[in-house]
Amino acid sequence: MGKRPAVNQIRVGAILSYVSMGLSTLISLVYTPVMISRLGDSEYGVYQSVLPIVSYLNLLSLGLGSAYVRYYSRAKVADDRKLMARLNGMFLVTFSVLGLLCLVIGFTLSFHGDVIFGSKVTAEEVALGEKLLRIMTVNSAIYLPLSVFNSHITIHERYLFQKIVAMGKQVLNPLLMIPLLILGFRSVTLTVLTLTFTVATGIVDIYYCFVRLRMRVSFRKYDFGLMRQMFGFTAYVFLGIVVDNFNWAIDRLLLLWFHGSAAVTIYTVAAQLNVYYQSFSAAVTNVLTPRVHRIVAEKRPDWELDSLFIRAARLQFMLLSGILLGFVAVGQTFVVRWAGGERFAVDYYTTIMLFLASIWTNTQLVGYEILRAKGLHKFSSLLCLIVAVGNVIISIPLCIRWQGLGAAVGTMLSSTIGSVILNRYFYRRAGLNIPRFWRRISHLLPGMAVPLIVAVLIAVFAPISGYPGVVFWGIVFMAVYVGSLWLFGMSRYEREMVSGPVRRIWRQIKR
Repeated sequence: MGKRPAVNQIRVGAILSYVSMGLSTLISLVYTPVMISRLGDSEYGVYQSVLPIVSYLNLLSLGLGSAYVRYYSRAKVADDRKLMARLNGMFLVTFSVLGLLCLVIGFTLSFHGDVIFGSKVTAEEVALGEKLLRIMTVNSAIYLPLSVFNSHITIHERYLFQKIVAMGKQVLNPLLMIPLLILGFRSVTLTVLTLTFTVATGIVDIYYCFVRLRMRVSFRKYDFGLMRQMFGFTAYVFLGIVVDNFNWAIDRLLLLWFHGSAAVTIYTVAAQLNVYYQSFSAAVTNVLTPRVHRIVAEKRPDWELDSLFIRAARLQFMLLSGILLGFVAVGQTFVVRWAGGERFAVDYYTTIMLFLASIWTNTQLVGYEILRAKGLHKFSSLLCLIVAVGNVIISIPLCIRWQGLGAAVGTMLSSTIGSVILNRYFYRRAGLNIPRFWRRISHLLPGMAVPLIVAVLIAVFAPISGYPGVVFWGIVFMAVYVGSLWLFGMSRYEREMVSGPVRRIWRQIKR
């Protein structure tokens, strides 16, 4: 086996993840209002309503991606090359079959749009939804077998290549979509473009796996016994993924059923901002996943997992809290200007509710991965199912009464209760030192007291008008937040993470 990738691959991967997300978020901030204005409430609402259905089709992966990472990591630690090649072949065959199943289910659903989209939509909206669903189904079916190659790159921790490819896709896709929208192309063209990017990046991943990583694939023996064992592991991973997708998608479907496509369009502004919010936390977890599984596979002491969990969580909490408080400060003006009118003003409060629903679970994403690596994810998946049911029960009357804001409040309440319960499981069954975890998180709170007050004062009293005001007061808040955390919240290790690269860059400039 080759040498283990250097630690700087992980650091570079994390940095590139944030650069990629920053660029794609910035472009999307321009792209989304253009899309809303060019497509109109009706077409944009239908487009957004199809996305949750497609996310359910993507669940046909059955959580096997986690099994691939887990079992391949074990084979890699044991240096069992034959097993690694057999695993590659088994998963390529399995995901290809699941891709075909995805096509059958997706196209079957696409011929029953009147049932799927409810009675609040017109016949033209149903026809459009059916066409979009067919194109997106093809995209999902192709992505399923291609995801094996992407996971293979992740296992080998080649984040530099992986993030550059992802960055190209995330940036180029909306950059091409914007002129197409301006030229008059509609949502069907946009979905075809997304399909094209899926195929292109998949071909690049395949080339890298076979040429650079020398990926070996064996189709000689499909080990049904091993696959049954993997399905036993992934059954609850799959349940957790299903429930998580359901939990974040149900609000849009409730709005479509009770209030129509226009209500979905208004809510989608807040939902899209929440997607960006969650992705900033996931970037840290994605690059640490192979390390978590390697620590467990090598049977190293739990304190290593604890240390990794806490370090990642503090970074995630600082980042997510800064975004949340920054949005409190300037979000009201930003949402109205970005989305294109006062009718979107409610999304300021809706977005805050969704951010609060996300912050605790996304701060502890590494903990979820530890449960999977230890095979203790059954409880968390069942708990997510209970939380999702509670979300529906709470959200239906709130959605009927207050539309998107009510649905977001229901999601926030159910998610917070679920996080409290899961922390007890982290402590009692996974062996994680949760009291120490929360002590280390609480040490950040003094550094956030002044920024919280400043955020509220800016939101209430600052004369913010248009994007220049948003940028100016956003910079003011960011300076206060970073300065306060530096003085009263960050540890020496965290300060070094920031100052070390700055010093190296400064030395290079001086030379």
